[in-house]
Parts: sequence; structure tokens; C-alpha cells
Amino acid sequence: MVYVRSRKFCCCLPVRFGVFCESILGIAVGGFFAVGGWIEIHAMLKGTLGLAQGEKIALWCLAISMTIFALTSLLGLIGAIGRIRSLVGLYAGMITFVTVLDVVAGIFFIYQLFHGEGNDQINKCTAAADNNTQGLPDSSNAADVTHWACSTGFAVGRAIVVVVYVLFWLIEIYGCVIAFEYVGQLAEERDAEYRDDHEKPAPQNITIIPQPAYAFSAAPNVQGARF
Repeated sequence: MVYVRSRKFCCCLPVRFGVFCESILGIAVGGFFAVGGWIEIHAMLKGTLGLAQGEKIALWCLAISMTIFALTSLLGLIGAIGRIRSLVGLYAGMITFVTVLDVVAGIFFIYQLFHGEGNDQINKCTAAADNNTQGLPDSSNAADVTHWACSTGFAVGRAIVVVVYVLFWLIEIYGCVIAFEYVGQLAEERDAEYRDDHEKPAPQNITIIPQPAYAFSAAPNVQGARF
């Protein structure tokens, strides 16, 4: 039996345990969004759910990607339990792909939040504040307060969204590192077993030479013989 030192994450936890927990979480999260997406698609195909063309494409992409993610997480769980390097490698590649998609989608959403829809929401908030404060005494001061509340509230909200996104990205990236670390550990274990098998001494063939058989004749019993 070949012993290979287990790689760790978070200072003390084995990477195999990390992949095990990640895959279970992936099955739960991916399965939840996949089931929800296919339910919405079923309602859309029946005509009970009206969506724009872009929303339909996004819904199909969500359902398909989350289904693949859940199935790949299941393979990762099997690979972590059975120490199967190919399945763990497939799982590591899949969560890396999903992480890249999440980062790209998050950057686009944050950009829209600061330059596109975010500014539109602030303008709508201030316009609604102007309509609500018209005809009130000291309406200019009330409008200024509501404008400040709108801009400050959206600024704080956008900052919170950015922090949450960054933390989520860091967790996802660290999860990819853990998965690839376990793939590396499995590769080390395979190489160690290969070297151990080839470094074992070859069995020596021992030739047994048969000894020649000697025939012994019984000596005559001369006791009591008379001459």
C-alpha cells in the first residue's frame, strides 16, 4: 500500500472532503435551479407564461446549464467517494466553466447597475419624489431630501451588491482550486502506485536439482553363521 500525503485546504481539511462537500452543494443548488427552470419552460410552452425573446433564451440557457452542472456535480461526488480521477477532473473543469460564466455575467450586471439600469432607477425615484412633493409646503426641501435618499440608497445598495458578488466569486474560485488540488493528489497516488509496482524485485526462479538415487543392498546376516 502506497501512502501519499493528503493535500489540505483551510489549513487542516483534506481536499477530498472539500470536493465531497462542493459536489453535494452543487447537486442541491444546480438541481434547484434546473427544476425551477424546466418548470418555467413547461409553463412557457403551454402558453401560460409570457416572456420576451431574450428572456426565453436566458431561461433555456439557465435550465440546460444548471442541469449539466447538477449532473456533473453528481459525477464529482462519485469520483470523490471512489477516488476516480477522471470524474473529479471532469467536475473540476465544469465548475471552472461555470465560475467563468458567473464572473462574466456578474461584471455585466454590475456595469448595468452603475451605468445603465441603475441610473434609470435613480431617475425614476427622483421623478416619483418630485411628483409626490408637488403642492406641499416647502416642497423644494422635501424634494432635495428625497433626491438625496434616492441617490444614497442606490449607492449603498450597489456597493453591497458588488461586495456580495466579489465574495461569491472568491468562494467559487477557491472551490475550483480545491477540486484541481484533489485531481493533483489523485495523480500523485496513481504515479506512486505505478512506481511501487515497477520497483518491486522480480521473483527469482529457484531450480531444484534432483539428487541421484543410491541403491543400498541389505547386508547378509552373518550372526550365528558357522564355518
